[in-house]
Amino acid sequence: MRLCVIGDPVGHSLSPRIHRRFMERCGAAGSYEAMTVTAETLEDFVAQGRRGAWDGCNVTMPLKERILPLLDAVEPWTASCGAVNTVCFRDGRAVGYNTDGPGVVESLRLRGFAPSGQAALVLGAGGAAKAAALALAQAGCRVTVCARTPEKAAALAARCGGVTVSWEDLPRAAAEHGLLLNATPLGMEGSPEFESLDFVQALPTKAVVYDLVYHPTDTALMRAAEHRGLTAVGGLALLVQQAALAFAYFTGIVPDAALCRDILQELEAAQ
Repeated sequence: MRLCVIGDPVGHSLSPRIHRRFMERCGAAGSYEAMTVTAETLEDFVAQGRRGAWDGCNVTMPLKERILPLLDAVEPWTASCGAVNTVCFRDGRAVGYNTDGPGVVESLRLRGFAPSGQAALVLGAGGAAKAAALALAQAGCRVTVCARTPEKAAALAARCGGVTVSWEDLPRAAAEHGLLLNATPLGMEGSPEFESLDFVQALPTKAVVYDLVYHPTDTALMRAAEHRGLTAVGGLALLVQQAALAFAYFTGIVPDAALCRDILQELEAAQ
């Protein structure tokens, strides 16, 4: 089996390391590479996959939306997200999936957070926020979207049956939510930090803070949550869990929770 991750740039991706460990531990023969694919070369790459050059690929920025019109089919969940992060090539066809949203939900469940009946405050309205918000809503969460662009926040809230709150009103809103999920680049290496983390102090005492940023692994948001004694989940948890779901699409083998935990610990130790 020949697999890869495509994007531009893609050299920083941890996907090869994760999937190679899945292969090794699950006894799946094959290879997994990082391939630089641009918007201009994407159509040719998909054509190669249909001809049998690849069995599957993961898709990262900036290709998650661009690849959609090039595929033969997408699962309904993926169509609702409007973005693809996993493609399987079988029988001359390219079929797309999105494991980001389900990965958010599953990684939370592994940390003891059951989404059904909970209130989730999602920061951001881009691709990552969209996948997370839709998946959380589907899992039974009441979703509130908070983004600096009100129009984008309103559009996402409408899609997941949720409501919006202004960025300025974040501290008040935080007090009413058991999950806060950061799907913005704030706190990422090379990006600005949050101007204030006062909203963390307003969260309920048993709240979970999920920061999708994984570089660095120990963000200011996570440190603030841990300082308050809250459960903090980092972006590496999503990286591993969405990869496990993608690996199941590729191979039919579902990596178990213990294996996912082992790989997550290996990645955290290496950072």
